[in-house]
Amino acid sequence: MIALRWHLHQWVRRLGTTGLVGLGLLAVAVLLQLTQVGSLQRTAVAQHEKLAALRLAAATHAADPAPAPLNPLAMLPPTGEASQRIGELERLAHAHGMRLPRGQYSVSPLAGTTLARWQLVLPVEAPYPALHAFLAAALERLPNLTLDELELKRERIESAELQAELRLSLFVEAAP
Repeated sequence: MIALRWHLHQWVRRLGTTGLVGLGLLAVAVLLQLTQVGSLQRTAVAQHEKLAALRLAAATHAADPAPAPLNPLAMLPPTGEASQRIGELERLAHAHGMRLPRGQYSVSPLAGTTLARWQLVLPVEAPYPALHAFLAAALERLPNLTLDELELKRERIESAELQAELRLSLFVEAAP
């Protein structure tokens, strides 16, 4: 035991203060390697495995055939159903407390397509909330209906009734 102590004392004397500091720093580096860097390496390996699994899932998903895109024009009703759609507009107006007493209707084919466009000009007198609710319901229920123009007029500021002119387009599939 005394010999071991004597050899240790000789090593300390030969290393000096600088050598002892270096040896201490080396011990701290080894401890950090074992505790911190080792856990970070395990985390990195787990992340690489997760990335490989995601890449494999993406590759198999990309290999699946994509569904054919839906053609919205194929879902348009035929020209013969345009009067039914206009009748549905009138029912919606009635359900929201409005009347469509008269209107102008015209149909024109769209050049270069198999579509026809019904242009509707409808004068309406109604309070704003009823008009707004009617338009929202009509545009939601009839996906082939578009609001082209809306003109609003009020005779007197205190009047609850609006005088509106609606310009709508109804698109249908024209007969071939």
